[in-house]
Amino acid sequence: MGFAWTLSRRALLRSCLVSLAAKTSAGSAPGSPLKAGFEAAESDPVRFTLRGFIPAARFERRYRMDATILLLGAPLFTRTSAGGAYASVEKSRDISSGPDASAVALQFAAGSSPARAHGLNRFGILREAVVTRAVQRQAGRADATEISFAGLMTRAREENFDQARKALASSPDGAECIVARGKTSASGIQTWIDPTEVGADRNWTNLGETLTAALRREPATPPRETAAGSGTTFLHAMHSAALCQEPVFQRQFTHAGKSYWLETRRHPQRPSQRPSDLTVELAGAIHDLNGARRAEFRTTYQVGDESGIPIRIEYRPRSFLRLTFEAELEATQPVIPTMFPSPEESA
Repeated sequence: MGFAWTLSRRALLRSCLVSLAAKTSAGSAPGSPLKAGFEAAESDPVRFTLRGFIPAARFERRYRMDATILLLGAPLFTRTSAGGAYASVEKSRDISSGPDASAVALQFAAGSSPARAHGLNRFGILREAVVTRAVQRQAGRADATEISFAGLMTRAREENFDQARKALASSPDGAECIVARGKTSASGIQTWIDPTEVGADRNWTNLGETLTAALRREPATPPRETAAGSGTTFLHAMHSAALCQEPVFQRQFTHAGKSYWLETRRHPQRPSQRPSDLTVELAGAIHDLNGARRAEFRTTYQVGDESGIPIRIEYRPRSFLRLTFEAELEATQPVIPTMFPSPEESA
């Protein structure tokens, strides 16, 4: 049986990027409309969790995204600067509770650059807050943890390669997206997922504003409940793995209302003439609770960097596609917004 290869390399790359977006948003369809019972002040759960805190330390990094098409595991061709990304970690203290309360806020945003991806505009952002407070119990002092998150990503309905290729011919005025938010509850983690639309001027460089605007609307769907065993979120799990010195790190986490396992293996430091050039690499994989592998990646960190933010990320969402994020100079990327509310908002 013959097969006619009619796609150019450019069309193949665009189709793969569309296919990636379709996979990322799969399984995120909203439920039936229902008043969610979310307090208006909590419509942005991350900022609500961080109320009363003031930043004490901030780390950030910006990236260039390259996309590589693979054939039987070997690189076929690469499109450099197909998009960009940024990451930040903010640590803080509670001005009212002093050392008994601390918070860490994490965010990651990424997307394609239409000018470099033949008009394709796909993007996503995820923000998380983890607050730890010391509480007095009968057995003594213990730590209580509060977690919240919010994110937005473009939604693609393509389910296969042919549908992805056809989607490239369309040029919508805006983008159909999914907005997700959640927080810890008495039984675990609650997640709300809703559809939203954004204008044609929205892209990965202004995602902070786009997410903030989307979160002003209260959830229209009932929450998804995740068991207490998934007591953390994806960025927090990754940050913990980066700072852990053990050779193997494993942790369960919640993402978009579902539970997964993160496993990383730490590779030895690479030799160098200068200590500042020493790096350490984590090889990681994400599995569902049935053991099926959902994604694999490699992250590289500068030895001695206490931020826990990688200088390089290599992510393979599918066997034929590899996305590489390389650290870039600050001047070449957008300003990274803070996740902490202003004093007026906290009041």
